[in-house]
Amino acid sequence: MKMTDSRDHCVSPMRRDRIFQSHTDDSYRTPTRVQGGKACRECGAVYEKGRWIWTTNAEQTGQLVCPACRRIHEHAPAGELWLEAGGYLLAHRDEVVSLLQREAAYEETCYALERLMSIEEQAKGVRVTTTGRHMLRRLCEALVLAHHGQLSLKYRDGGGILRARWKRPGD
Repeated sequence: MKMTDSRDHCVSPMRRDRIFQSHTDDSYRTPTRVQGGKACRECGAVYEKGRWIWTTNAEQTGQLVCPACRRIHEHAPAGELWLEAGGYLLAHRDEVVSLLQREAAYEETCYALERLMSIEEQAKGVRVTTTGRHMLRRLCEALVLAHHGQLSLKYRDGGGILRARWKRPGD
């Protein structure tokens, strides 16, 4: 599903232009860089060279809470995906959820701040929340590639939250 590149550990097959998007304001990320050698006391992610990574380096001196753990504790997702209830989702719910969990697990190994927060059954479908917008886009890509259907993406005004809605009509 994912491609690797010598320059990147994980590269999405849907995005090949490598154009960097402008920085968006995210209240969960600090505007100034944290000094290196800090680790999240919740998940163990380490801040090194300007980014949060997974590492086995045990010589971390400072302790703080990473933005992903803060989002999880405060129930403030950066991405939300609604899988609309319908005949297809009822028949293939386990397959769809399993696909999303596998993709999320893979992305978490690559990017420490991109995590799956929850998958909740609700009356109108299934709600999936993530700590990052990039994780949500990757989950949506995998869902559309595997199960087709219609996908709509919207950024919430001013909040920096990506909301996606998926449905497979006619099934």
